[in-house]
Amino acid sequence: HELRTPLNAILGFGQLMNRETSLTQTQQENLGIINRSGEHLLSLINDVLDLAKIESGKMTLYPTDFDLYALLDLVEEMLALRADSKNLQFFVERAPDLPKYVNTDDKKLRQVLINLLGNAIKFTSEGSVILRVRVENRQVDSPYTLTFEVEDTGAGIAPTEIDTLFEAFVQTETGKESQEGTGLGLPISKRFIELMGGEIAVRSQVGKGTVFQF
Repeated sequence: HELRTPLNAILGFGQLMNRETSLTQTQQENLGIINRSGEHLLSLINDVLDLAKIESGKMTLYPTDFDLYALLDLVEEMLALRADSKNLQFFVERAPDLPKYVNTDDKKLRQVLINLLGNAIKFTSEGSVILRVRVENRQVDSPYTLTFEVEDTGAGIAPTEIDTLFEAFVQTETGKESQEGTGLGLPISKRFIELMGGEIAVRSQVGKGTVFQF
C-alpha cells in the first residue's frame, strides 16, 4: 500500500490533466508517457505483491459459483481489440457440453486466462491465437475437470528455455527483447492454477508456436 497509494495519486492526476483542452501536442505526449509508465509500474507492483503473498503462504482461494460463459465472454472482449490491432485472428472455442456454472475462484481464473492470452498475442506477429475450453472424460458423481488450452502461431520457446519458464523474474530471450513484463506472469499463473487444483503444461516449437494447457 505504501507503494500503491502515491502511484494512484500520480495516475489520477495524470488522467485529470488529460481532460485539459489547452494542452500542447508535446504536453499530451509527455502525459501519455507518464500514464503508460505509471500503469506499467502499478502492474509490476501488483505482480510482486501477488508473488510475495504466494511465497509466504498467505494467498488464499475464494471459490464462488459463477457463470463461466460470461467470464469467457469478458476475457474475449478484453483481448479482442489487442489481437485486432495486430491483425491476428482470435477465437474462443467452447465444447458443447461445457457447464455454464462452475465453482472456483473466478478472479484467479480470469487473471490466468488474461495472462496466457496476453502473452500469446504479444509474441505472435501473424496468424492466430485460440482459447479452447472443454470437459475431460467425466465419471458419474465425480467433479468436472475442465481443460483450458491457449494456442498461438507465434515465435515459440526454445527447448532450453522451457525448464525455466515458470521461475520468478526469468524471461525468455523473446520476452527480454520485447522489453515488457517482469517475468512474473507465468510463475503467478502456475501457482494460481495449482491453488485451484490443476496443473499447467507447455509444448512449443520455435517459429511455429506454443500451446499452454491447464
